[in-house]
Amino acid sequence: MALLRLRKLAGAKGAFSIWKAVFELIVAKPIILVPFCILAVFETLALWFLSCSPHFPINYVMAPLIKSIWRRIYLHYPLIYELVPRVFYYAKIIIGVLLGSVTSAAAVLIVARSKAKEEVDIKKVFLFVLKRYVTLLLLSVILFVSVHYLMKQPQVLLFKYFRSFPKFLFIGPKFWFNVFLPVLTFILAIVLQGIFVYSVPFVIIKGKKLLAALLSGFVLFARNLIKTLLVVLVPMLLYIPVTILRNNAVFLADKFAPEVIMAILFLGILVGTVVVDCLVTVATTMIFIEATHEK
Repeated sequence: MALLRLRKLAGAKGAFSIWKAVFELIVAKPIILVPFCILAVFETLALWFLSCSPHFPINYVMAPLIKSIWRRIYLHYPLIYELVPRVFYYAKIIIGVLLGSVTSAAAVLIVARSKAKEEVDIKKVFLFVLKRYVTLLLLSVILFVSVHYLMKQPQVLLFKYFRSFPKFLFIGPKFWFNVFLPVLTFILAIVLQGIFVYSVPFVIIKGKKLLAALLSGFVLFARNLIKTLLVVLVPMLLYIPVTILRNNAVFLADKFAPEVIMAILFLGILVGTVVVDCLVTVATTMIFIEATHEK
């Protein structure tokens, strides 16, 4: 028992001490930011494209889609800005699967080569990663499907329960949906990201196939459980203010201007894609290199 406590304490200390090395590496090798900036540019273009749905020539593509799935009214100002966050959610998933799988893998390879004191050529990095695109694509599909399904389950279960019962543990639905569910969703997001986070390094650095990378990633996550969860947690705390703004976007739009919604979504791209994803990727890749003795 004492040995287990010492291991947990060592994992917690290691999680916090790693940030100095992370920031030193990013400052020394700012090229690490390039893959995340590329992804952020594509997400921003998608956001702009969706916001222009009522306007020529984009309306030729988007107007029929919006009319068939939602309603014609959303093609008019200011209601278009209420629809954009919903559509942008799915756009981000598509971009994340098709392009994010490449950019995250490129960042992993840049970190690995930087730690090995090797020359980093961004063109060669992307060419190397693209050779493994099918594996990375399948990995991203598995990740997004798993996360999307599992993240929805607590809400589904609560809806089913409160259809039949007025309270759970003597507490009404307001607490469970407004307080418990957001906290549980946040914890689930951290755990799920931690479970899958080492699969890409196993594909890119170790050259493993899909199933071997997934299994090896699960094992490495279990062996570095506390350190990984804390390393994923710290950057994700930065996204909490963005989440609060997004949850109150309609209220803020009514109070100030509808365009506030676009500003919040763009802030989410900057914080989520450029900052949070970068910090998590660099930190976990450094843990991977240390744990697998890749020098």
